[in-house]
Amino acid sequence: MKINGIFEGIINVLVERGNTLGQGRSVGTIGFVDSNNCISAYSEIVDGGLSGLPYRKLLSRLVKRKNISLLELINQLPDNAVLISTEPGQTGIIVGTGGINIFNLPIVRIGVKNKKLVGVGVLYPEKDFFRLATQSEKAELDSLMALNMEDEREALRLSTEIKLKFLRISEELPIVKGNINDIPAKISNDIWEIPEYRVKRISRDFAEDLVAKSNSIEQGREVAALGIINDDGVIEQAGEIVIGGMGYVPSRLLASSYCDIDDISLREAYTNIIPKSTVIVHTHPGGTGVMHINDAMAGPGTWGRPIIAIGHNENGEIKGATVIEKSSKLFGLADENEILEGKFFRAETPEEELKIRKRRYGLAQEFTDLCNEIII
Repeated sequence: MKINGIFEGIINVLVERGNTLGQGRSVGTIGFVDSNNCISAYSEIVDGGLSGLPYRKLLSRLVKRKNISLLELINQLPDNAVLISTEPGQTGIIVGTGGINIFNLPIVRIGVKNKKLVGVGVLYPEKDFFRLATQSEKAELDSLMALNMEDEREALRLSTEIKLKFLRISEELPIVKGNINDIPAKISNDIWEIPEYRVKRISRDFAEDLVAKSNSIEQGREVAALGIINDDGVIEQAGEIVIGGMGYVPSRLLASSYCDIDDISLREAYTNIIPKSTVIVHTHPGGTGVMHINDAMAGPGTWGRPIIAIGHNENGEIKGATVIEKSSKLFGLADENEILEGKFFRAETPEEELKIRKRRYGLAQEFTDLCNEIII
C-alpha cells in the first residue's frame, strides 16, 4: 500500500499535542488510509514516555478486548491502519525497523524541532528492510565471535556498513489538505487469539542441549530455541538452537530458529507461520531460571507465547527452570506499567514522584512473582 499523503490537520493536532508535553516526549496515534491512499482519519492520541509510546494503551483505544498480548491487539487492526508518532528533536527520518517488525504496517514519523514541524517520514514493511534487520542482528553478534583484534575490527566494520544502509530506508511523505474523516466503525470482524497454554514440564534432553550449547560459547551469552507444548503440558524442542548475546537473544534470530523469516516481519511470522502452541525457551547463565519484566514482555506480553528460562552454572549444572505464561495478572501489570510512566511526568511534588517510583519497583517484583517452577 503506497501512501500518497497525510492530511495537514492530523499533523497539526499531533504537533500541538506534543508541544504541550515538552521534555522531548512523543505522542502517537493509529491513522487510517482512505480510498485515495491518503491518511485522513486517526484514533485517540496517546502520550509517550521515557521508553517511547505505550503501545498497549494506544491499541486499547481501538480494540475493546482485555487481557491479551500485544500481538493479539495488533491483529485486530484493519489493513489500512498506519502507526503515527511525533519525534521531537528529529527531522522525521526513520533509521530503524522496530516498528514495521512488530506491527507489519507503514510507520509515519513527524519530525519536530523548536516546536515546529520539520518533516514527515514514512517506512513501509518491505522484504528488503526485513532482510536488512536480520543482517543487522547477525552483524551485532559477530564481534562476540572474534578471537583477535583484527577479526573484531572487521566485524565492527561490517556492522557499521549495515547501519549506514538504514539511512536510506525511509522516504518523505507529502502533507495534503482535506477534511479529517471519522475512524472506521469496525476495527476487525475476526478475533485472532492464542490459547492460554499451561506448561508443566520440559524435556530433559531439550534443557540439557540448551545448557550444553550455552557452555560451549562465551560465558554469559544466552542461547534459545522455540519449543512446542503437547496436550500434557510437556515442552519438546521445535526449532534449532540459536546463540544470542550477553544476556539476550535478538528477536528475529530467535524466530528464525523455527523457520526462515528473512523477508517477513515478526508479526507475520508469529501470526501465520509459527504455531500458537510454541514456547520460547532460553538459558540464564549463572542464574537459577528466575525471570524478570523484560522476559515477561518478550514472551507472553508481546507474542502471547509462554517463556521458559533454564538456569545453570559454568559447569553445565542445571539450577532450575521457570515459566511465565499468559494471564490476566501479567497483562494487568503491563497496562499499569504504561500508566505509571505517564504519571511520572505529571507528578507535582517529590512525594508524588517517590510514590510512583516505588510502585514501579513494586511492579518489577510482581513480574518476578509470575515465574512458576516447572519440572525438567
